Amino acid sequence: MIRKALRRLPEPIKARLRKLAVRFTPYERWMRGEYSPFGLEQRRQVFLAIARFHHINRPMHGYYMEFGCHGANTIRLAWNSFRHLFDWQFVCFDSFEGLPDIKAVDRQDIWAKGKLATSEDAFRRACEKFGMPRERLRTVKGFYDQSLNDDARRSLPMKAAVIYIDCDLYHSTVPVLEFSRHFLQEGTVVVFDDWNCFRANPDKGERRAWAEFLAKYPQLRFEPFVNTGEQKAFVFVGG
Repeated sequence: MIRKALRRLPEPIKARLRKLAVRFTPYERWMRGEYSPFGLEQRRQVFLAIARFHHINRPMHGYYMEFGCHGANTIRLAWNSFRHLFDWQFVCFDSFEGLPDIKAVDRQDIWAKGKLATSEDAFRRACEKFGMPRERLRTVKGFYDQSLNDDARRSLPMKAAVIYIDCDLYHSTVPVLEFSRHFLQEGTVVVFDDWNCFRANPDKGERRAWAEFLAKYPQLRFEPFVNTGEQKAFVFVGG
């Protein structure tokens, strides 16, 4: 049916479509048509699973907290998945200057200082563009070892419904977990976006930070939740 419809198009339009078709290499077409949509769908499934979990176990009040906001892609999925069911406030933490200095334990070819940078203004504009009201969004700017301090904690009086950790690096994840523990309540979903970076080595990245956090606070109890080839989520059940 599609081929028949294309054949009926005026020749100038068909010529333009042919030019567009040859503009991209087979690799680019595959990346755009299969690889990238697959990653997006995995992340979307995580958010929908969280939405169902909290809706089934309602009421659930508090913040959606996101650590690592480059591109505003994840916050968009969060907004689209949660806005119809919950009246949560969305709090986004980022340096808005890209990655910090890369320590030895975090060295990998894909990371570099300043990479993954989206300015705070660009991030907020993107959120407004896809329909998030200004009053529902709060941004906290700064590298985590400086911005996640007592003043920031006191300025956020509620607990968290979701804590989404997209920090990539071990040295960034450690202060995020230390800060986030103050916002745990029964049912809080903690998601690691880069669980399998560093070839899933448990001595690196978010996996190492999580293992050390659990060892430091053995009274905190979590149950496994959603697991994809990229993300790993847990539910806080008490402690």
